[in-house]
Amino acid sequence: MPKRLLLLALAFPFLFALAACGDDDEPKPPATRTATAGTPTPVPTTVAPAATTARPSVSPSASATASVPADGTVDPLGPPSTNPVTTKPTREDFTGNLLLREVRIGVHPELGGWDRIVFEFTGTILPGATVAYREKASECGSGKDVRLGGTAVLDVRFEHAAAHDDAGKVTVNATQIQGPGKTIVEARQTCDFEGVVGWDMGVAGKQPFKVTTLTNPPRLVVDVKQ
Repeated sequence: MPKRLLLLALAFPFLFALAACGDDDEPKPPATRTATAGTPTPVPTTVAPAATTARPSVSPSASATASVPADGTVDPLGPPSTNPVTTKPTREDFTGNLLLREVRIGVHPELGGWDRIVFEFTGTILPGATVAYREKASECGSGKDVRLGGTAVLDVRFEHAAAHDDAGKVTVNATQIQGPGKTIVEARQTCDFEGVVGWDMGVAGKQPFKVTTLTNPPRLVVDVKQ
């Protein structure tokens, strides 16, 4: 055998082994994971931000809206009851008698309904008064009984007051008023003598009442529960 061929034959196994060893150093592509049956392939997802709905701003005062009370129901002098109520004059540095100008009766629906009687005076001062249930109504001068509709008598008595002027002319709009409501049946002036003015109301039952004093003009308000 020629010498060149002998060398090639001897070298061939060595070159083959070297080539086989060099394959371990080549970079391998990343392994591909094949999903097996029953195991879902995880898919990357993008979560969009949740949609927001604009809300109207609410001020603290808007959380609860209070209805405006009718005239005469603001700040009564104590809770409703059947007990006597006495008020003081809005000013005590006055002389003479304060003149009663008008008496009126109305109906108001607040808190289940009330019948209301209002006593309005001239000037700027409201005299002191006592509001109380009585056994009966009577004229203050003669003591004569006064018959009224209803089953109870609610009396309003003013001190240092008058319902007539110096000439004896009546200053009040009426001395007897029929009640339009369910509770005050009628009201009648029973006294206008020596600085005392009295009104008695015939009431359909001894109902709780509340008293309020108001200004501009000066008024005494009596609300009787229906």
